[in-house]
Amino acid sequence: MVRKIWNCCISLLLVLAGSGLRAQTIPTETPSVQGIDIGVDLYGIGAHLLGSDFLSTEVSAELNLKNRFFPIVEAGYGRTDAWAEQGIHYKGSAPYMRLGMNYNFMYKKDNKVGNWFLGVRYGISAVSYDVNTPPVEDPIWGTTLPNPNLEDMIWGGTIPYDYSGQKATVRWYELLGGVRVQLTNSIRMGWTIRMKWRHGASVSRYGDPWFVPGFGTYGSSATGITYTISYYIPWPKK
Repeated sequence: MVRKIWNCCISLLLVLAGSGLRAQTIPTETPSVQGIDIGVDLYGIGAHLLGSDFLSTEVSAELNLKNRFFPIVEAGYGRTDAWAEQGIHYKGSAPYMRLGMNYNFMYKKDNKVGNWFLGVRYGISAVSYDVNTPPVEDPIWGTTLPNPNLEDMIWGGTIPYDYSGQKATVRWYELLGGVRVQLTNSIRMGWTIRMKWRHGASVSRYGDPWFVPGFGTYGSSATGITYTISYYIPWPKK
């Protein structure tokens, strides 16, 4: 009788142990939403302090889906106030916005390790800009003279040019790559390098914009860099 009870106890322990081992080997499903990153770009401010004619900054909100897909929205503001060698004064400013997605190639690693990623964006900016050639002051007589650097090649003489309040809307695609590392439990730092291609533009009849905030120097393509500091907020667990 004692032997039967002992055998039953051993069998029960083996069953419970086997159930525990099986429970431990069942993989835990990754939560669909893991958290959100709120970031600010510091590259535009730093470049301006070091002498760039452009000043821009932006904020971003990036959702972490299974540590693999990161839908993101970026919104910013940029401006410039610069002179060309011909005495042309250009001044412009605009808000801009981008929507897109990043793909994390290190999605199997812990999110705290950091990641490197590729991403796509679609951006839009509505620019307001002024282009003019201010007159030159005569140092002897004290009068003003037309800007001598803009000469009419057909009729001769100088060409006055003063168009303020011009408008343009520019849209573009971006392909980017970047890395991000964890500084503390909540603070992260990352770089991105961006290739941009203009998709469409509606510009003023009197001249194209020189600088498009969010895109860069106006043309068919451009490149850009962002340096982002972000704060990570974990998604509440159920």
